[in-house]
Amino acid sequence: MTNIFVAKRLDAHGKNKKMALKNYISKINLALRISRNLSFLKLLINSKKHSAYQKGRRFTKTKGESIDYDFAMNGKSFQLAMRTYRGDIEIFYEVFWSKIYQIPSNYLLKPTLIVDLGAHIGLASIYFALQNKAAKIIAIEASATNFQLLKNNTSDFENIQCINKAIYTIDGYINFDDADNFSYNTKISETGTPTECISMHSIMNKYGIENIDLLKIDIEGAEAALLSENNDWLHKVQHIIIELHKPYNLEQLSIDLKPFGFKCHLPDDVNGLKNIFLSR
Repeated sequence: MTNIFVAKRLDAHGKNKKMALKNYISKINLALRISRNLSFLKLLINSKKHSAYQKGRRFTKTKGESIDYDFAMNGKSFQLAMRTYRGDIEIFYEVFWSKIYQIPSNYLLKPTLIVDLGAHIGLASIYFALQNKAAKIIAIEASATNFQLLKNNTSDFENIQCINKAIYTIDGYINFDDADNFSYNTKISETGTPTECISMHSIMNKYGIENIDLLKIDIEGAEAALLSENNDWLHKVQHIIIELHKPYNLEQLSIDLKPFGFKCHLPDDVNGLKNIFLSR
């Protein structure tokens, strides 16, 4: 029995190594395909640095330092600034390699208005803009440091409008923690910097929004309050793609959205979804 167990572990280890190598080659191919000038080399080198940093190795570095990369996708040339040691590169691969926000064609979604809650440094908004060139995109990000990169990164896209506020159930101020090592973990917190917040009602009123074709939500746990309190604005939303954060779960999401007639589509290899997708 011991020999069989060891053999199975070795086989699994071999398969994992093959998969890791396959993914590594695939990421290199992506970088080669979309990079311009010296960006391929910069991305390759800094991807390795980021990976090593995550594994606990240390470098002499300025954590907030950003590197500019020149890319071209779907006939559009643009520049992205990403911080090597704050996780921006990790999100880049999630968006453009794993395609976590891809909506499979069988859903027949052709949005004209997209709202990006938790826009980070603009990667998801840019992905949506490249896929939906006629769509208007409103990108909302609370982190001051992320927002500066968001503004710069989306400056080549006239259809992306950026708002530096925290999305919440009411208008006012909340404490926002922008000090995490990784830029994608910034969140509403009991401690932190007082930051202006805005409700979905106010967003819709201010920008004359009657209908949201696609709402992307990745707000590090604040989705629990957003979707359960003061939420009648959901009647004007047609589709949602969302990342959940504990303790908020799928059961609670289903309860909160049931009054609005949303059908939940879970991620799987058959439909090609990488996040939870909800449609009416």
